[in-house]
Amino acid sequence: MQFLKENNKINKFIIYPLIGIFLLNLFFFIFSSFYDYEIMEIFAQLLKIDFIKYLSIYYLQSGYTDLYIVFALIAFIIIEYILINLNKKKGLDKDFWSWIFFAVILIVWFIFMFLKVDSSWKFNKTVETIDGNILEFDIKKFISAKDFRILLVFITVLQFGILLGILLYAKLVWFKKPFFYENKYWIKCIQIIVFFFLAYGLVGTLKILMGRDYYNLMEVVLKERVNMFKEKYGIAIIFNPNWVKSPDVFQPWWIFNGLIGNPGKIDWSIEKLFDANAFPSGHMAQMGMCGFAFIFIIDFKNPNNLSKGKIAAIYLFFVHQLFLVISFLINGSHWLTDTTFTWMWIIICSYLSIVIVNKIVNKKNLS
Repeated sequence: MQFLKENNKINKFIIYPLIGIFLLNLFFFIFSSFYDYEIMEIFAQLLKIDFIKYLSIYYLQSGYTDLYIVFALIAFIIIEYILINLNKKKGLDKDFWSWIFFAVILIVWFIFMFLKVDSSWKFNKTVETIDGNILEFDIKKFISAKDFRILLVFITVLQFGILLGILLYAKLVWFKKPFFYENKYWIKCIQIIVFFFLAYGLVGTLKILMGRDYYNLMEVVLKERVNMFKEKYGIAIIFNPNWVKSPDVFQPWWIFNGLIGNPGKIDWSIEKLFDANAFPSGHMAQMGMCGFAFIFIIDFKNPNNLSKGKIAAIYLFFVHQLFLVISFLINGSHWLTDTTFTWMWIIICSYLSIVIVNKIVNKKNLS
């Protein structure tokens, strides 16, 4: 921890603010441990405002696929290093094969994105009016099928644009920089991969072990949304008991899913690993991986080599994370303790990933 005493831009503009964010999350984690339900009730009222509702659902839905971009970039960087070495040793046409893999990565991204969008596009959520009409509407997210699909298209186009821009910049500019090969960015790729397994290793395990359900699947909340539907659209709908998936009572985050006294109740399946319970937030873990990818623009060897543009980009991402947290409170996808806990954990994972990988690499270099 000696590095914290050094007076440089990385500490001043990144490390110290991250420590501040950690402490702020710790405060809200403790506070919301006692007032989680009251906080959710306040933010849930914002669903009545269309723009805020759509923005919150955008953050929720885009969070499922944001990390595809990071994985694509990591793959492209590692492949580039392999091609550089093959070019040096065997005279391989690096540029030609680099474009081939560029196309392959885009195709793979399209496949994964299509599968995710297709599963969401089906939208098998309906409500029934008192007149017997069936409407395609997700009462949990409080959005119609048409609006939801528009958001899916918007997210897909936006993320494709971001991916294409990043990969083209990497191919046409970054990879051609003289320092690219020397700086060993493949090490940072490994750090990001380690981060993902560290972050989601704990988050996924806790999702299985803990027994907390989602706010927007409670009966009292769903009944409020039925009333909100009538108030907003002037149409009365019938409450469906099958919507209810959570007990109609507040559950603190420390509720265990049979771990004590009944371990057989725990289901260690892949599906449960990603969506078993509300606590902690998997979205925040995935978003943390996207944020950790900013290490590509941070030069730890030259801690004062940090431009205003880079600082602004990192701070904008912090704001992006904050909006993600708020969006969950609005649409009821996560309690505040879910997100604040994970935000603290991903900050810890950022440090651990760098330390672990650097130690392994340094040890290998010395041997």
